[in-house]
Amino acid sequence: MKIYILEDDADQAQLIQLWLSEHDHVSEVYASGRALIDQLQVQQPDLLILDWNLPGISGMDVLRWIKSNGHDDIPIIFNSARDTEEAVVEALTLGADDYLTKPIHQAELMARITAVSRRYQTETPKMDTAPYQFFDNQNVIEYHDESIELTEKEYQLAKFLFGNCGQIVSRDVLLESIWSKSPSLSTRTVDTHISRLRKKLHLDGNNGWKLVSIYHKGYRLIKL
Repeated sequence: MKIYILEDDADQAQLIQLWLSEHDHVSEVYASGRALIDQLQVQQPDLLILDWNLPGISGMDVLRWIKSNGHDDIPIIFNSARDTEEAVVEALTLGADDYLTKPIHQAELMARITAVSRRYQTETPKMDTAPYQFFDNQNVIEYHDESIELTEKEYQLAKFLFGNCGQIVSRDVLLESIWSKSPSLSTRTVDTHISRLRKKLHLDGNNGWKLVSIYHKGYRLIKL
């Protein structure tokens, strides 16, 4: 399972990562809410563990963003020093699936992860991306017997398009999500990367997937 951890305490984050690795989970740590939101627009995890108290964007702000931006299929566990009934009720009411107060214990965290993820497995099955298989941290996509090496941005773009299959995605959204809308870039950057990706991944419709341009709107990845 791929788990993102929002935690600005390095020791706490390292401990949680150790526990997760012992149970064969892969995890990434984000020390700020902004960094996590940026990543969520590129790739979703299987589960989120959120701290509440953070500088800038808080864990609760991240929760609100998730629920208002169409990411309702991510299980969310809060891990916070806030232990009042009001805090727990607020988090659960806004859409968190579970709430743990610090200090947490390994066995309890693993049990909560198992319980929460089990509910989502029955409710929201993962999309089938065959004949493509994604290999995170390698920027490689396997297509039948072919290993297609991509640049980091190409890989992020591919993950974003497959994760938003069937939806029209504007160039501005792609610039914001993949390149953080750097002022030195234009929409031609998106067009160039889309063209390369279409050729590299053979997204011409012959393999069940087609990446099409929508005039004046953006792009849509279609599963035929």
